[in-house]
Amino acid sequence: MTALSDNLARARMGVTPVVANGLAIPVAASTIIYQGSLVAVNTSGYAVPASATASLIVIGVAETKKDNSAGSAGDLSVVARRGAFYFANSSTTAAVSDAHVGRPCYAVDDNTVAIHSIDTSRPIAGIVLGVDDNGVLVEVGLDQGQNGACDYAYLAGADLSTTGQYLFVKLNGSSAVVLADTAGEAALGVLQNAPASGALAIVRRRGRSIVVAGGTIADGSLLATAVTTARAKAAVAGTVSGSNVVGSYVMGYALGDGTSGSNMLMDVHPSGVVATTAA
Repeated sequence: MTALSDNLARARMGVTPVVANGLAIPVAASTIIYQGSLVAVNTSGYAVPASATASLIVIGVAETKKDNSAGSAGDLSVVARRGAFYFANSSTTAAVSDAHVGRPCYAVDDNTVAIHSIDTSRPIAGIVLGVDDNGVLVEVGLDQGQNGACDYAYLAGADLSTTGQYLFVKLNGSSAVVLADTAGEAALGVLQNAPASGALAIVRRRGRSIVVAGGTIADGSLLATAVTTARAKAAVAGTVSGSNVVGSYVMGYALGDGTSGSNMLMDVHPSGVVATTAA
């Protein structure tokens, strides 16, 4: 099988918009996305046809054709749907079979899936639901619990292309993502890509993620947002102040040591303020 060169009314089961508020996703410059294409987001947050490119994040299937071949990034937008869709099966030894139901499959191109990634060069397309004469039925979308992860998709409310990846982000009140800017605040999660303003931001709400450390952090520490930088810091335990509990909103657990400005590994699991004394 090969990548799409024309529109395809792809067989599907139960679909929903990728972006929570139903907004379309800006398309990359010099790009054509056909109806039925498996759509991915590049590191800048723009939609492209899925391909064997490790940095891509597959997000859904294109509802209509968008020809931005003569346009700049963001001149056109595409609606991508998540749900269960049939795709062409790899014709090589990487073909998907019934034995792979419940396991991830990987994008060979915007029309074809395989059961392995070839040295991690192929992005995850989704979870295999079945294989029959129609092809491979794949559950496509971000929130699938792959390796315990849960990712959300929102448009970026500011330019996060140079400073933003692997920092804590929050919603700005207009359903767009911006950097967390208050120490210990309840953030949405950790930004996984580096989108320009108006491009798609992929936010890890639960599961393992890289995060930038805001200071010296020991593994096993509870983590919170650092003041103004949106980096990680060791959470401050909650104490009672009058009728309020004061402390950091815990965003997760340090899976390794961290030093200021360096990447470290964490498990993202927002859990509120932690009491000073265990009960």
